[in-house]
Amino acid sequence: MIYDPWQYPDNPFDYTSLVNYKGGIGKIPDKKAGTKVAIIGAGCAGLCAAWELMKIGLHPVIYESDKNLDGTPRIGGRAFTWRFPGDQSALAELGAMRIPPVHKTTTGYMDRFGIDYSQPFPDPLIVPTTLYFKGKKYFIPLGGSLPGPVKNSIHAWEKFIDPMVKKMATIWDNPYLRTLEWQNFVEQFKNKSFYQVLCEHGLSRDEIDLFGSMGLGTGGFNSMFPISFLEIFRLMVCKWEVDQRIVKGGVSRIPESFWEQNRLCRHWGKMNIKTLNNGQPLGAVARIHTPDAFDEKIKITDINGNTRSYEAVILTCSHRALETDIKVSRNTFSDAVWSAIQDIHMTRSGKVFIRTREAFWKNLDPRSTLNCTITDEAIRGTYLFDFDDTPSGVICLSYTWEDSATKLHGLDEKERLDKSLSILKTIYGRDLISDQMAEFKTIFWEHKKGYHGAFKLNYPGQYEDQKALFLQTKPKSMASHNGVFLSGESTSWAGGWIEGALHSGLDAAMAVIGKLQGELHMV
Repeated sequence: MIYDPWQYPDNPFDYTSLVNYKGGIGKIPDKKAGTKVAIIGAGCAGLCAAWELMKIGLHPVIYESDKNLDGTPRIGGRAFTWRFPGDQSALAELGAMRIPPVHKTTTGYMDRFGIDYSQPFPDPLIVPTTLYFKGKKYFIPLGGSLPGPVKNSIHAWEKFIDPMVKKMATIWDNPYLRTLEWQNFVEQFKNKSFYQVLCEHGLSRDEIDLFGSMGLGTGGFNSMFPISFLEIFRLMVCKWEVDQRIVKGGVSRIPESFWEQNRLCRHWGKMNIKTLNNGQPLGAVARIHTPDAFDEKIKITDINGNTRSYEAVILTCSHRALETDIKVSRNTFSDAVWSAIQDIHMTRSGKVFIRTREAFWKNLDPRSTLNCTITDEAIRGTYLFDFDDTPSGVICLSYTWEDSATKLHGLDEKERLDKSLSILKTIYGRDLISDQMAEFKTIFWEHKKGYHGAFKLNYPGQYEDQKALFLQTKPKSMASHNGVFLSGESTSWAGGWIEGALHSGLDAAMAVIGKLQGELHMV
């Protein structure tokens, strides 16, 4: 048996077959052709929904609050590739940066758009790696072994997790048994934290500390110890940490392709979303008024006071924005959905990048230069990038989550840079970087207006909240739905991944078709 865990155990729907259907994901009545549907948020979820709705003859109208440096609305959301001003070929992924090939919806769209994702991401142990824990430095050459204490902690984790993953793998091709077994795990773990489960299954404090610093192969995970263990278990079962890839030319190419690429559409002929939106999205939304009567239109007012009416609306913006940035009628969502919007956990995250004049580490002995670095110091993870079309290199000096991010986000940009360089100087015994540095860029997503965090990861006890968000686009009768549908990765079971964002966008697009009394292509 080949274990191909491309489906989520919570939502085993074949999105790939859906989007590959020649006629589109559904069809709408002729009288609905050209109907405008509002999509709030120009990230992967919203633009995927727009791309598919445009295909079947609807008119997606995009709103976006985030802005480029020139003040125009920015396409991409948390798929945000920064091009350094001094060298536009040198890229820093401020948001999503790793794509596992098992994410079939994401890779399917990238194949369609001609986006190359063949290059492995330079995760720890995929490249020469330096570990620095509790003041001790360990160098691991390519193909080398982990130091004894770290190896023991990873072994303790694998001894616990592998039997459960294998149990799911053996029944993966039986939908009934897979669902039943997953629900057994849900009931067992939905109210338990990652740390609690590690303790209950016999890992010692030292093993937990070392495993938390090393993580699951991509860097430290101890900042995630308070989250629900189900979030980690789902990741392991679905192999999202395996064989991760770089998107050549930048992750932003995914939403930009949805925005710019033509496709043959019913009603529109050959068309793209950018043209339908007169070259750029409308600005930020100030208010959403949802009528009590299901046959009346939803009114959206932007920050300039302009009000437009729509038969359906897809909300892909941060759920936190519905509490703090946009005034939304209470009747828009049920109490259960409002509770989930207010309580679901958004993860804090930050990165510190520099551009170097050369990727100086490429032609040096790894023992004598900078490597991918994983540490318990404040920077947590350092990653190195080089490019085919420029000698410049890019170093992610620091990638942090949760409390580790909080340690740095109170500093200003220059202080973050200086702290990162200082820690790496301590680890390597000398300054390997400063004389090569050309530019720097930092981001902390909880500081960035409109986002309120980097991605969703549930706390223990929030499984039912997640279910409420997920089911919001799947009522028994669309005739009695008000036509406002939540989307975005936070509504998906896969928080923090573009795949989850795309699935949620497709769910919302299918809900819109149902609301407009259309028919879905059933896979």
